[in-house]
Amino acid sequence: MRYSDRSGGLSARVRKQRQELRLRAADMFAGGIKPPRVGRLLGVTRKSAYEWHRAWQSGGKAALASKGATGNGCKLTDEQLIHLETALEQGAAAYGWSDQRWTAPRVATVIAETFHVSYTTRGVAYLLRRLGWSFQVPAHRATRRDNARVAEWTRRVWPAIKAPGRLGDRGWCSPTNPARALRPPRGRTWARKGQTPVMKVSYGDRGRVSIAALICIQPGCRVRLIYRTITYHQRRGERKGFVAADFKALLHAAHAQLGGPISLVWDSLPEHVSAQMRQWITAQADWLLVYRLPPYAPDLNPAEGIWSNLRIALLNFAVRGIDELTVLIKHRLNRMQYQPELLTGFIAQTGLMISDPM
Repeated sequence: MRYSDRSGGLSARVRKQRQELRLRAADMFAGGIKPPRVGRLLGVTRKSAYEWHRAWQSGGKAALASKGATGNGCKLTDEQLIHLETALEQGAAAYGWSDQRWTAPRVATVIAETFHVSYTTRGVAYLLRRLGWSFQVPAHRATRRDNARVAEWTRRVWPAIKAPGRLGDRGWCSPTNPARALRPPRGRTWARKGQTPVMKVSYGDRGRVSIAALICIQPGCRVRLIYRTITYHQRRGERKGFVAADFKALLHAAHAQLGGPISLVWDSLPEHVSAQMRQWITAQADWLLVYRLPPYAPDLNPAEGIWSNLRIALLNFAVRGIDELTVLIKHRLNRMQYQPELLTGFIAQTGLMISDPM
């Protein structure tokens, strides 16, 4: 029966809505309407309509009234539920765990220690759903982030960056964070219940691949992706990542491809703010204008979307060496270069509009 009271975990509001639907059906039966037509009018199945009709014939309208919540009822009082929600809003770290994630076993532990009431993990899941909670992927935010500074940067600096008519309508570039080793993330896969699937990876985790890339926007042209990679094999004398000379070469390449001045937006990595890099930027003032993102604000950097997309594309990958990994990464980045709508989406998710709406 689709609108019965048999489903556990229903709130009082939902039970009331279902009862009102059954009582409407009882009035229709009293008016001589057949169960199939009642089902069509109320949007329920024929089976439910016939069950309601049999109950109405045997006990009248009262037989379709709600019988209340199923099960043994909630073990916590209303005051305890309010106290529990207040405790959960403080985060798991406030109760001794190393991170802020709430899991059903952790909530059960808090309930047992606070109210001396025993709950199973499944019971905790039912309880949290009745309270309006759901199991979600959290968004991460740096504790040292200054939201006021981020808002001020968006209000004052961003309009100056996108303002037209400056040095021949500059292009706009936002770089990804370089010198990151892409390790294999763990994705989900279908498998038999009770058996954890094992992904066999032959790669021995020697070396790393560092990437520096620019998302480039130019008035009247499609969005571009310009990138460079460095492969570190753990050999003596080999560079581990990008240095100032590599960033200079990347910016020169972007200047040549875009064919005009550049307004560069990037963060404050040590390689970006080194004395050598600052002196070089000052010497290129005729075509290069640099803006710095506020600290701990990756959500303002559209190139963060590249990292997210690339990591998803490389879920559970299995390679036999670091060079094969480099080829795989370049292949994925080359595909992004021919997807300007995807690059535009990375920009849109930051909320920084390139052109004002008409």
